[in-house]
Amino acid sequence: MARVAPVSYSLYCSFYRSLKMMCSPILRRDIKELKSPYAKYPLSAQTGRSMWVNPDGGRTAKGEPCFIAGQGKDQPMKEHYVYGAGSLGYGYYHLLTRDSHKILYVRLQSTTPFACCSCFNKEATRAIDEHDDVTRICYNRSVATIPDDIQAAKDAEAKARGTAKAVYNFTQNEQLVVNAIQTGVFIAHG
Repeated sequence: MARVAPVSYSLYCSFYRSLKMMCSPILRRDIKELKSPYAKYPLSAQTGRSMWVNPDGGRTAKGEPCFIAGQGKDQPMKEHYVYGAGSLGYGYYHLLTRDSHKILYVRLQSTTPFACCSCFNKEATRAIDEHDDVTRICYNRSVATIPDDIQAAKDAEAKARGTAKAVYNFTQNEQLVVNAIQTGVFIAHG
């Protein structure tokens, strides 16, 4: 019997809450690409998709290209694709590629819902919460090593920890240099 790695309670709660939010009619209405079965939440490696498809020459199981070059910033929507700037420039990126989720993440960041007095309005609060959840899911997918939402959350957390550690190490080194200089000055004047 295969042993499953433990998942923190907060990650599990976030995963379950996000599962409900991705099915939200409000978000699917606003972000039409999420209607595609390829964007269905949760993505799981257990469904047979164990790696992202490379947009450079890659094809889906149905033979569809994973990248179709586009011209300009605005193009009409194409089913199962997200239009935007990715690793190969502007074009349509299939939802089986990581680039499509990066594009969705950038788009979601620039379209945060505005809700006046959201603390008094349940619908406005819910819309903001749903938007935040979907934005987080798209970010997680954009940094995920495989198309699996639980692994994506772990990968995003690992990336955040790596960034935090790099910043911490840099500031610690900076402090060591400053202290060494101050000590040298103190000894020289001593």
